[in-house]
Amino acid sequence: MSKSKVVTLKDIAKASGVSTATVSYVLNNGPRAVLPATRDRVRSVIEEFGYRPNAAARGLKGKRTHTFGIVFPHEGAEPLANEYFSEVLSGILSVASRRKQVVMLFTGMSWQEIEQNIPFFTDGRCDGFLFLAPPANSRFLTQFTNRNRKIVLLGTRAWGIPVATVDADNVLGGRLATRYLIELGHRKIGMVTADPASTSTPERLQGFREEMAAQGIPVDERLVVAGHYAPLVAEAAAERLLTQRGETGVTAVFCAHDTIAEATIRKARQHGLRVPEDLSVVGFDDLPFASKTDPPLTTVRQPLRDIGAAAASMLLELVDDLAVDDPAGDDEDPEEMPTEQLFDVEVIVRSTTAALRK
Repeated sequence: MSKSKVVTLKDIAKASGVSTATVSYVLNNGPRAVLPATRDRVRSVIEEFGYRPNAAARGLKGKRTHTFGIVFPHEGAEPLANEYFSEVLSGILSVASRRKQVVMLFTGMSWQEIEQNIPFFTDGRCDGFLFLAPPANSRFLTQFTNRNRKIVLLGTRAWGIPVATVDADNVLGGRLATRYLIELGHRKIGMVTADPASTSTPERLQGFREEMAAQGIPVDERLVVAGHYAPLVAEAAAERLLTQRGETGVTAVFCAHDTIAEATIRKARQHGLRVPEDLSVVGFDDLPFASKTDPPLTTVRQPLRDIGAAAASMLLELVDDLAVDDPAGDDEDPEEMPTEQLFDVEVIVRSTTAALRK
């Protein structure tokens, strides 16, 4: 296939030995199912020919669509039930409304499914994309940047890829939470971490370790437990931590997420422990439910609405720079683009923490 020829849907169908309808089903992930072997063959031809169906070309060729996508692969039916997402979304929408931008929400798929359906996202329907906390090592991030799609990440960073990012200062948050517990007199401090695929997890753990070292307190590695946002996984992690309490003497726990802190409180009660009298617990994020837990949760607040608004503004800056300075999208200088914005965090003291009882 000559590179100078415009590749069409018919070209892909002919080379794949299928109908144009089948190619469409593969590109759009439906509405009809396609056999895995056929789907893989069609995708292989799409990649070989470099085919990019351009939805904008039907009426907006060479122009902005004034639309950006939010990619949040919540696999349930109600993404707005996720308090992290709803808080970030409110900030994004405030900018979109002010700048008269249309927002498209891409949800219901896993990150792996997104990686398998790159043409669906890069067909020109959106000027750019906001990705909410994608895995830091995702291959699709490279694919998006290689196709000159403007993207901004929220809540994590891409390892080894120069992608614009907006996040909270997770290392600082880890340090502040740990410092607060130390100021209360605690020395046997544990930590339950979160999703290992997110860069926020090692950053919060780094802050915990740095503050313990700065205060001259050795970290008992038995008290550093791998957890996750998922409630059942979080409860299992808290169980592993608390079953060792007789040996470790843990009196306080820093949890890398509010849902993990909530699970830790539930498990503490099952072990006959009172919070905060017997065990102090600190979370991270200050999601809306944190002030309504029993007792109300002490946590590290990150300004989620501000993060959402900043990410939307950053994405529009990237798109505007591309539209004004380089309409073809071929000569951009990544070093001149905004790369990272970190927001300060603070400890919000409520009722799950108390001074160490002598």
